[in-house]
Amino acid sequence: MAPRYNLAKRKAQQLLAQANITAVPVPLETIAAAIDAKIYYEPYNGEHMSGMAYREDGQHLIGVNSLHSKRRQRFTIAHEIGHLVLHTKDDIHVDETLPMFRTERSSLAIDDKEIEANQFAAELLMPAVWLLKDLRNRHIDIEEDDQVIKELADTYGVSTQAMTIRLAAVGALNG
Repeated sequence: MAPRYNLAKRKAQQLLAQANITAVPVPLETIAAAIDAKIYYEPYNGEHMSGMAYREDGQHLIGVNSLHSKRRQRFTIAHEIGHLVLHTKDDIHVDETLPMFRTERSSLAIDDKEIEANQFAAELLMPAVWLLKDLRNRHIDIEEDDQVIKELADTYGVSTQAMTIRLAAVGALNG
């Protein structure tokens, strides 16, 4: 099965609309509540475990590594919400290290579910339409506009790495 990019984007957009979210940074607690998910923060052993999504008897639980930075936690939560929304037949999903942060395995782009959850998280946290509107049809030069990338990352509540990847994905990055 190939990654379902359009489905992931569409589901993120639908969830934003369902939760009446119209501004950034996206309040992930509101999004989680919209799908009846509870978020738990725990100091998982070491850097390797980012988060997990668990579903049983209609309950949705998201575990997040409290030792990670707040921005990484935000991406983890969005990513795990993606698993809950997109992969409805899975009871549990553990992310030892999120692919957005480029592990050896993720750089191979071989896990369709991880690719889909990342696409979902990117659209949920940095909706393309909103991001392009904020850019006002301007292209960002990766070497000259690092302050602009940082400001956008701050506005959207994501890391500069996540914002840089997103800007490239929406075609707004030069260099």
